[in-house]
Amino acid sequence: MKQLKPLILAMSILFVSCSKKQEEPAPEKKNKALAALERQNYEEDGFPDFGYMVSPQEYRDKYPDQPIFRLKTDFPSEMPKEMPKFLEIDFKKEPLKYIEAVRDYGFEGNTEEWNPFKNKVRSWYHIPWLHPSVEGPNAYPPNGGTEGFHGLIKEAPLGPLQLGPGLKGVDGDYSVYAITLINDKAGYAMYKMWKDTQNPNIKVLDKRYDDGGFPTGTVFVKLLFTDAPKGTDFVDYLVNPLTWKAYITENFWKSDKRVVSDVHLLQMDISIRDPRADRSASNPQGTGWVFGTFCYNGKLNKKNKLMNLVPVGLTWGNDPENKINKTAPYPPIKTEVNKDLKETVIFESPNLPPQHLGWNGRLDGPADLNTVSCMSCHNAAQYPAVTSLVPPNAAPDGGAAPPVGGGNAKWMEWFQNIDCGTSMDPKVYSTDFSFQVAIALENFFTAKEASEKGKFASQYKAVHVPIRRGDIAPNK
Repeated sequence: MKQLKPLILAMSILFVSCSKKQEEPAPEKKNKALAALERQNYEEDGFPDFGYMVSPQEYRDKYPDQPIFRLKTDFPSEMPKEMPKFLEIDFKKEPLKYIEAVRDYGFEGNTEEWNPFKNKVRSWYHIPWLHPSVEGPNAYPPNGGTEGFHGLIKEAPLGPLQLGPGLKGVDGDYSVYAITLINDKAGYAMYKMWKDTQNPNIKVLDKRYDDGGFPTGTVFVKLLFTDAPKGTDFVDYLVNPLTWKAYITENFWKSDKRVVSDVHLLQMDISIRDPRADRSASNPQGTGWVFGTFCYNGKLNKKNKLMNLVPVGLTWGNDPENKINKTAPYPPIKTEVNKDLKETVIFESPNLPPQHLGWNGRLDGPADLNTVSCMSCHNAAQYPAVTSLVPPNAAPDGGAAPPVGGGNAKWMEWFQNIDCGTSMDPKVYSTDFSFQVAIALENFFTAKEASEKGKFASQYKAVHVPIRRGDIAPNK
């Protein structure tokens, strides 16, 4: 990336020398032109925008009406003072009002393009270093870096029947792709981590260090898209879709060939560093985080298609005392709500398509496994990655039988309530419930090792585990 700066400087000199041959613009026009040039030179931030894209010529010939993804990393260098207004709502007493207020906070100023450069209401940012894909036979997801139309990263497979009885599946499985925006509070944490673009501070999100962790008021909003359904397959609630063009692999597991394909909005996930969820004497099991999930229902046919996202539920803990080994098999026909859970609320509504939910009714979305939960996966966010994203045997492909070992002591390590900024394994650094930050650091240091032809001591401190949703199921 250091080689980019001489190139940018040369381009700037060329720009100036060429402009001398023309009439000098008026000062206001010149200022606007320089501002536009500065906006284009976002490479100076030191972060590539995307990793996979059609050639520039193919883009100009076939897709000139489509956006080109730009990474937004002009993070605030000081802690923003204003807190989100929705924090005035008690998420335990009024969970539906809370999750809808977080949704509105995320949508305000953002259009269906999900482009933070166009938001005039508040500042949103991207996490850098998601553009490449870790290579090799254990890479997960395979060929998984950022594509160039919308900045979608490859997240997970969708198995047969996972979204409903009409989804028979394809060879190699359908795929889920996602794009995340973070607010200014989270942006400040990313500034502290990445202010030296060649030397990220991996201690920033670990609370064992000064001011470690994401600050209260942090908000993540993630849109998840899928290339399902195709052919004769159908998912009845994905009618009237919000559809994007994306440069994606032909299927999840078996092809590394990328093609331009339609993807459809399936799910939205939110996560909030809410001070009412903090660990304290009165709340000894506090995690510091609140997670929420939405499912798209095109049958509602709202004018703003983002508003077809229906709240699924809200969670602020893993209910570690609930060890009953039970899952809802695919296909989901009826949402089975576990009323015994104390740290999860599922919103029963005629507008909500049937959900398989997570292990014993814990919260997760249609794109997620039925054997885990939103919070249990994010418990394992760390760098270097030495803890699997999911417990052993957590990927049974949506079968009727619950996972082998579900509820035993080893399994429940993933369903403990971990405090924010704390790693499941104390030998490594917490990335404070953010897997995207963990993946970004993994990508950065893999590239750094390759460029410097050297290795790092941290690679030898513990057994490395690929960041993946369990083992590949036998039929893959």
